[in-house]
Amino acid sequence: MKVWIAATVYAALVEGAVTGTRSSSTQESQLSKPSSRGFTLQQIKNRNFSGPDGPMAFIRAHMKYAQKLPDSVSKAINVNVGLRMKFTTLHKGTDEEQTGTVSTYPTLGSDAEYAVMVGIGTPPQSIPLNLDTDSQVVNGQALYFPRLSSTSKPIDGDTWSIRYGDCSGASGIVYEDTVQIGNLSVYHQAVESAISVSRGMAKDTFVSGIIGLADHSANTISPVAKRTFFENVRDQLAMPVFTANLRSQAAGSYNFGYINDAEHTSRVHYTPIDRSNPLWKISMSGYRVGNEQHQFTMHAIVDTGTSLMLLPPEVVKEYYARVKGSFLHPDLGMMVFPCSTKVPDFWISIGSYNGRVPGQYVNYSRINYLYCFGGIQSSSGLPFSVLGDVFLKSQFVVFDYGNSSVGFANKKLGV
Repeated sequence: MKVWIAATVYAALVEGAVTGTRSSSTQESQLSKPSSRGFTLQQIKNRNFSGPDGPMAFIRAHMKYAQKLPDSVSKAINVNVGLRMKFTTLHKGTDEEQTGTVSTYPTLGSDAEYAVMVGIGTPPQSIPLNLDTDSQVVNGQALYFPRLSSTSKPIDGDTWSIRYGDCSGASGIVYEDTVQIGNLSVYHQAVESAISVSRGMAKDTFVSGIIGLADHSANTISPVAKRTFFENVRDQLAMPVFTANLRSQAAGSYNFGYINDAEHTSRVHYTPIDRSNPLWKISMSGYRVGNEQHQFTMHAIVDTGTSLMLLPPEVVKEYYARVKGSFLHPDLGMMVFPCSTKVPDFWISIGSYNGRVPGQYVNYSRINYLYCFGGIQSSSGLPFSVLGDVFLKSQFVVFDYGNSSVGFANKKLGV
């Protein structure tokens, strides 16, 4: 049967479709040891990418973490047929059995046009996987076929289910199989395969699923949660870290087991994560717009699976007060501005580190020939702020599992 390796909500680099595991059998996940104790994953480009969709990225992000949309957006959905159609696409319940696989392409939003390739099974089936990005599909979906793998084995009694606030989601059974990423292979890795998939997720043909890089407590496999891929490989790496060097309108890369100093231009500043939360959650101390520095404590997750920056309403209001002609669009309930407007840079303070987001990155996408969609939007209704790709593409980021911290450094941007 065809199987859709589905997404389990995970942490900042993790919505787990391929979640690490200790299977129900007596065997534990095993790792083939590479000659070097680290590897690099280059993103690949979706040639059929049709461009970012800001409103859809906003709706997806809010429904991923909250039970309802902000009032301004709910009102807009009632009067805007096009926006209501986008919401309905995500909101519809589960269909008859759907099929699919694991993938890591960034979402409809940001430059949601890249993924990394992962081999699943024996012989390996090459599948594009998402390192936590909620992706919107554009091309035909790659499929994982357990029956074609000599190492595939269902884990008796194990099931999984994920539901977002908008009622979209998926559920299914769990296999163990060999998962190969870079020069590492993990044997007996848990792979969540979907039997039931909501229409909004099934329509995602470019994306096949997601690979787990966070704490396993976030996955929904029952009766016992399984270890994620990164949890399985981290002890075999030279360092228990992975880094994200995402780029604007270009393929980025992820490094596992090492930090490439050639990829950043300043020292790496580390900040502790909240270990009571399975997500990569950090605290921020302030922000800057223009020359004006503001002390303002914010708690945020670092999430490559979200395209936008979602910040407290006060911060969003202060930023757009500096953007000429910006306003809360009544038909969207989101911030827009004239495309001809020069958008100022935005800075986030994380301890002693100041991370710059170029104004060009905040100019996220066109709404029409007059107005553009802002890459900084409100986190109203969410339990935290979200540092998504608009922010991450302007930083070099280190996810340090060993020291329970996230590191940030400046890098060359070309803007």
